[in-house]
Amino acid sequence: MKKTVLLLALICLLQPKIIFGQGSTAIRTAANFLSITPDARAAGMSDVGVATTADANAQHWNVAKYIFAESNAGISLSYTPWMRHYVNDINLGYLSGYYKFDENQSFSASLRFLSNGNVYVRNDLEQLQLTNNANELAFDLGYSRRLSDKFSAGIELRYIRTISGAEQGKALFASGFAGDIGVYYQSPLSLFNNPSTLAFGLNISNIGTKIKNNNDNSYFLPTNLRLGGNITMNINKNHQLSVAADINKLMVPSPTINEDGTVNSNADKSMLGGLFSSFGDADGGFKEELKEIAFGIGIEYKYLKTFAVRGGFFYEDTQKGMRRYFTFGGGYSFKVITLDVSYLSTYSGINHPLDNTLRLTLSVNLSALK
Repeated sequence: MKKTVLLLALICLLQPKIIFGQGSTAIRTAANFLSITPDARAAGMSDVGVATTADANAQHWNVAKYIFAESNAGISLSYTPWMRHYVNDINLGYLSGYYKFDENQSFSASLRFLSNGNVYVRNDLEQLQLTNNANELAFDLGYSRRLSDKFSAGIELRYIRTISGAEQGKALFASGFAGDIGVYYQSPLSLFNNPSTLAFGLNISNIGTKIKNNNDNSYFLPTNLRLGGNITMNINKNHQLSVAADINKLMVPSPTINEDGTVNSNADKSMLGGLFSSFGDADGGFKEELKEIAFGIGIEYKYLKTFAVRGGFFYEDTQKGMRRYFTFGGGYSFKVITLDVSYLSTYSGINHPLDNTLRLTLSVNLSALK
């Protein structure tokens, strides 16, 4: 039974032709592991990160933030157990790091790996057999540059590979390329007579080729527009409070309902066609387009820049995925090492793959090493 559940989970994760209820308009994409929040700090703030203060995990959220990082170099390793309520062998690992050449340029890289454990597949004799060759991988390289005292921009290139077991003795392999573009603005201000920082960020991620497997089926990547802001207030030398918010919009074609009630995913559109039509192609017009916008709000409190407490909530419309959850988290920094942890609890009435699950991130400030 456990392996059966896992197989069903893999179908949802790796094969975007998911069976929704009749009339469903939830957007379907491939390589959805690219959308999973990889680090515990952002996870504790309800998956908010495009404009938060820069850390080693900015590669996922907005590569342009690295220019404003306090440290000149850093590295981070994150671990996320996936669907822990059903199986114990699906895990996401994320390794990211950056180096600032000077005050104006930075280079970064990351590796994301989702292991989907053991699954049952059919061989060429249509017999069920066990295989452990099911995983997804993405490798990124990023570059960011300061454009002014308050503004920076960055680009990212990504290679994506997915292996979803095998079918009739043949591995289901797919690969593709994508890129991100991001901009970041940060400015000092006075808030309630306290020195503070105002920041805004914009990032478009996973702009790239369709994922095409060796069965000649191709699907859109989860191209996502993320826009957000952040206010960080230094209450005094010991206390710091940040409030951040992000909105997200998938830039892929909206499914439409055929006359017979079946769903047309509009998968025949080109990558650019789907990108530019994604703001006005929903059957329900502008009202439905608004439903495709999800948002999160997060808070972070730091004491002596050593202890951190975080919280937030995420909201998505019931017809577009119904992801709704609260998040909580904390962190502790000791010399050059920081350990972050996060926890998620749903309030939508449906199960979330990370419900009641802890995530961990270990970061190292490389420039402080002696």
